[in-house]
Amino acid sequence: MITIVALLGDYWHNAEDAMAGLESAVSRLPNRKNINLQYITHEEVLTVLNEQPDLFINGKIDQLNPTDDKVYTWLTDELDKKIVSYVENGGSAIAWHAGMAGYKTDSNYIQLLRGYFDYHPPGLQEVTYMLKEDETSGENTFTLSDEQYFVHCDVVNTEVDLWSTGADGDSLAGWKHPFGEGKVCCFTPAHTKEGMLNENINRLLAEKISWALTK
Repeated sequence: MITIVALLGDYWHNAEDAMAGLESAVSRLPNRKNINLQYITHEEVLTVLNEQPDLFINGKIDQLNPTDDKVYTWLTDELDKKIVSYVENGGSAIAWHAGMAGYKTDSNYIQLLRGYFDYHPPGLQEVTYMLKEDETSGENTFTLSDEQYFVHCDVVNTEVDLWSTGADGDSLAGWKHPFGEGKVCCFTPAHTKEGMLNENINRLLAEKISWALTK
């Protein structure tokens, strides 16, 4: 049995919407009947990763209460080190949308991802995603209403495989690389349930999961 654990939902992102998107993506996998998908809370991350699941999907920002005067974060120093050692020892990690947002840029976790969220324009807008750089139309592109993430990415040390363009400019939307004995993937779309269930987004997420699980 393949074990996938997912940390989803935060102040800005509905956990149930993300669950619907993730479950739809998992249902596309040829080995779906052999997958045990578990949802965890941030308090459970350390215990669960100690059990070395096959894949850890993080779709949660670091801030637990981002609008309060005193903001608390869930990524402790212990967890920051644990996620890296988990991947080094053969686990795989996918940072999905919010899972690369709000973390300290000098954290071990962000160094593991080799990229992080910088900002997005206010609200939703038409975003075109491209499977080939600068190919803004054709079979390798699709458009949906989404938050367009603008990111920093260490492109020299990862493989970029998804790009985005919108009214505010161009950005990177997905990348992946091996790390130690494991794998790391970053995937920026999507913000809404409709976006996560979009045929193209859902298929790409399934492909990312399949890649991460392939040893």
